[in-house]
Order: sequence, then structure tokens, then C-alpha cells
Amino acid sequence: MITYYLPVTTSHFSNKEESLLGLVSDKRRLEIERLKFSDSKLLSLYSELLVRYCLTKLTKVNFSDFVFDRTEKGKPYVTGHDDIDFNISHTKGMILCSVTDTGKVGVDVEKIRPIKYNIMKRCFNPKEISYVEQIPSSDQKFFEIWTKKEAYTKYLGTGLTIDITAINMLSPEHSDKIYSLKSGDYVFSIYCDDNKAVIPVCISEDELTDSIIH
Repeated sequence: MITYYLPVTTSHFSNKEESLLGLVSDKRRLEIERLKFSDSKLLSLYSELLVRYCLTKLTKVNFSDFVFDRTEKGKPYVTGHDDIDFNISHTKGMILCSVTDTGKVGVDVEKIRPIKYNIMKRCFNPKEISYVEQIPSSDQKFFEIWTKKEAYTKYLGTGLTIDITAINMLSPEHSDKIYSLKSGDYVFSIYCDDNKAVIPVCISEDELTDSIIH
């Protein structure tokens, strides 16, 4: 299993990114071209580049040979590679990706920011709410629980379509499968069949593109 996170520091979709469009799938390229804002285009482009990079490192298959599809519930997968599972998440300024050949994986990343805590009644378990509301309460604790819950439902392949208030991410049944960390203003969570295999590695835009081009 490998996990990489990519800080997206570029602010404009430039000639460099235009040239990189030839390295992604036709479907993704068309989606990117339809997007209006540079930050959305950058996240979409670098997300697929990072997935392909991680898959190549794990499988040694050529970067451009991967074909992607989605399950009926929207979870992405690599066609023709039933032994491989991957998941990706992005938020403003950051992308997180995990790829594994030992089971399943779900990931989520969020930027820590002020939130309205009343949203917890609609999506958090009572024990999770108590954890966040401990003194001192913090936005970081909120996003720790939120990313854990997102990662878990993406691991299941359901997304947030189930009763997520019934799930307590603080319970012992999840402790051996969940890995969370804070890096700068971001909280990452990875839910997988063996969290001891999770060693997140930071990669820059230049390192990613240099490895792809060379």
C-alpha cells in the first residue's frame, strides 16, 4: 500500500498544465476543459496524475495504461485490476491518494476552517459530538471525525448515503483500520484493512511532473 499527498500551490492553469492534459484520460480532459475556475481545473488534473503515479509505483504498469470506471454507487476503480483498490480526495490546495493491493481503502482530506457545530446533529454519532465538544472544543477535532467518517464510507463504497449518525468512528472496531494525521492546516484520514501499512508521503507538483515526464 502506498499513500501520497500533494499540496497544490499553483494558482493558475498555465501552459504547463495544458501540456499535461495529454497524460490524462480523454474523459478527464473533457471534464477539465469544461471547468470554469483554475483551482478546480488544477485539482482535477493533478488528482488523476497523482492516481496514475501511485498506481505505477505499486504495479509497475505503464503510467498511461490505466483505465478508470466507477461502481454504481460512484466509487472509482481500475478496470482489469481486480486486486487493486484506490481512493482519492481533494480539497482546496491539497490532494490525498492511497493505492493498495491488500484489501480496500477509503481516504478523505479537509482543510481546517471555522464551522457551524450544529451540523453535527445531522451527521455525527452522540459520542462523536461529545468528543468534539470537549473543552477545549476545536475545529480540528470536528474535521478529524468528519474525515474519518468520509474515509470509512468511501472504504465501504457507499459514500454518505447510509445513516452516518449510527457510525461511531471512535469505537474500538475502527481503531485498527483508521489512520489520521494533521499536516499544516489539513486533516487526513485513511481507512484500510491494515493501517500499519499507511506511511503518507508528501510529493510536490514539480516532483510529480518530473517523474512522469522523465
